[in-house]
Amino acid sequence: MDTRTKVRRAKVRRARTAAALAAAVLALPMAACSTGTTAAAAGAAQSKDIELPAMKAVTTFVGPTESFDAPRKKHIMVLVCGNTGYGCVREGNAVKQAAAELGWTADLVDGRLDPTVWNRAVKQAVDSGIDGIVSVASDPNLMGEAMQRVAAEKVPFVMLGQTPKDGDVPGVQTWIRPDTLEGGKAAAAWIKADSDGQGTVLILDLPDFTDIMKRHDTIARTLASECAGCKVHRAEVASQTIGTSLAPLVTSQLRQHPDVNYVWGPDDSVGDFVAQGIQQAGKSSTVKLLSTSGTTPSSVARLKNGTQAADLLFPDDYMGWLAVDSLARGIAGRPVEKVWDAPQRLFTAKNIGEAPSDLAKVGWSTEFEYKPEFRKLWGLQ
Repeated sequence: MDTRTKVRRAKVRRARTAAALAAAVLALPMAACSTGTTAAAAGAAQSKDIELPAMKAVTTFVGPTESFDAPRKKHIMVLVCGNTGYGCVREGNAVKQAAAELGWTADLVDGRLDPTVWNRAVKQAVDSGIDGIVSVASDPNLMGEAMQRVAAEKVPFVMLGQTPKDGDVPGVQTWIRPDTLEGGKAAAAWIKADSDGQGTVLILDLPDFTDIMKRHDTIARTLASECAGCKVHRAEVASQTIGTSLAPLVTSQLRQHPDVNYVWGPDDSVGDFVAQGIQQAGKSSTVKLLSTSGTTPSSVARLKNGTQAADLLFPDDYMGWLAVDSLARGIAGRPVEKVWDAPQRLFTAKNIGEAPSDLAKVGWSTEFEYKPEFRKLWGLQ
């Protein structure tokens, strides 16, 4: 059963939503102090010893197979949506690192979570004769005028972290994203197994983010079709006030739906607020928190101490290297993939011990050695 609770419609542009998320990220240290995470560990809801395919190490290289002489000494721009989100900054730095392997100059631009800044930066880059552009979570559909210039000048443009859809502006050469359908199915499978087919899930929606909503829709749809005893409640987060409204929203939803025993958060960057809402509802021992994407220090700590049941992670560093490979092929006039599905892995208490020791700092980026593979593909070794 899928009962969508329309708590408050956020009729704002995606830019304002992104800014709200950024504000939430900046507020996380304060939230972490107030959640009592460590103390709650002893009374945390216990999960079962489950092992699913999505939890296994990703040991096979996922990427191109055709080697080529990658062009050297090119000049590219890396547009990061804003220098606040953990994943975005990691991906931007990874692009810069991979570009350096080819002797490229990579200009990292802070988009300040403002489409006006994005539009201006892209137009200036094209006008300067830039060889290529990588956009990290900066939606090209909010850069109409700039993308017209990209398309007209045929500048190779790679989009990181977003799924293409009907009606997208022209000019994007390659889209690189985790498969939201596969990720949603993996999350639903874990909930079904952990709850013995009796899970009641509260999904916290962010309507302005296409990939988040696709993942959430898949979780709800999969549970509806494959878990007869499962229920789903959905609440739309008031994105413009997420830093102050999310925790109270979670608390009120848990009191309104006392049968809920799982909460799926939209992103690790706001996970502290979700955890706080669960605690304030007095549900820390009965409700399990699940989330995705950001790999923040707080989310890693919760996974390790048992106050977060699961986290669906994406390989930020690997995606940056794949972006440079795609850009290099475009610059060289080689065939390119329109869409790449990046690997993803579900972490729980069962397998968090397999994660790198510096996971909280560098994020997860697959268990295969992808950097040597890219160097071989580029003719560097």
